[in-house]
Amino acid sequence: MSEKKMLLSNGPLAAVLIQIKFSTIVQIAKYIPDVQDELRKKYPLYDVLQSESIQTGPHREIEKKVFEQWVFSSNDYFRNIIIDNEKITYQVLDCHEYEYESFIREFMSIVESFDNIVDMSSISRFGLRYVNTIPEVDSLSWKNLLSENFHGMTFPKKVSWLDNALIAFSTQRGVNLKSIGMMSNFQLKINQTPNGPKYPQDIMKFPLGELEFLENRPLVTFVDIDHYILFKATEKGKIIGRLESIFEELHTVIEEVFFNSLITEKAKEIWK
Repeated sequence: MSEKKMLLSNGPLAAVLIQIKFSTIVQIAKYIPDVQDELRKKYPLYDVLQSESIQTGPHREIEKKVFEQWVFSSNDYFRNIIIDNEKITYQVLDCHEYEYESFIREFMSIVESFDNIVDMSSISRFGLRYVNTIPEVDSLSWKNLLSENFHGMTFPKKVSWLDNALIAFSTQRGVNLKSIGMMSNFQLKINQTPNGPKYPQDIMKFPLGELEFLENRPLVTFVDIDHYILFKATEKGKIIGRLESIFEELHTVIEEVFFNSLITEKAKEIWK
C-alpha cells in the first residue's frame, strides 16, 4: 500500500477494490454491448457470471432469482471491472507498482464511460477496500509485523492442543469525515488460513477456478480493510463531481490506520 509519506515497494498489498452502488437498472443487460465496446481496448477479456440469489417474497415465500454479472478484464486478468444491475466494482490484483493516484484516475475514467452509456440516476454507496497478504516465514513471524494489539488471546499451555490457534479479529467503527460532511463505516478484519492462498475466498480471481497460492503454501495472515459510505439514494448530479474527494477521504483514513496502528516499525523497515 502506498502512503503519502512512505512507499512500501515490498509491502503485502495483494488486492485493491473500489465500488459504487447505484439505483437498480432492471434492463442493464441491454447496455452491456455498448459498455463492452467502450472498454474492450483496455479490458478485452469478457465473461458473464450467473448465480442464484434467494429472496423472501411479500408473503414470506422463498424466491430464487438469476443474478448476472458482467466482467471485463485486462489481458493478464489482473485488472477487472465487475458490473451488475446495481453496482460497478474495479479490482486490481497486481499491486507491485500500485499508486493510489493512478488507480483513482482509472476508476473515474471507467465510471465516466459507464455513466455516459447507462446514465445512472442516483448513487447510494461508495466503498474502498485493501487486502494485505502476509505469509509466515521461519525467519520472520507475522507477530513481528503487526502491532501487539492484533495478536489475539493467549491460550493456556497446560492444555494439549492438537493444532495451532488461527487468529480471527474483526472490528467496525463509524468515522466523521468532517472535510466532506459525511459519516462513513470503517471495518478491519484480520484472519489466518493455512495452505497459502494469496487472496481471501470472497475475492474473485479470473479466469474463475484458477486459484493462486503462495510458494510453499505457508500460513497466511490476511489484513482486510474496508472503508465505505452508505446513505439514502442521492441524485447523481449532486454527488458525481465529489467522487474523487470522497474516495480520497476513505483512502486517507485507511492509510492512517495501516501505518500508525496496524503495522510495526519493523514492518516499515522490511517492506519499504
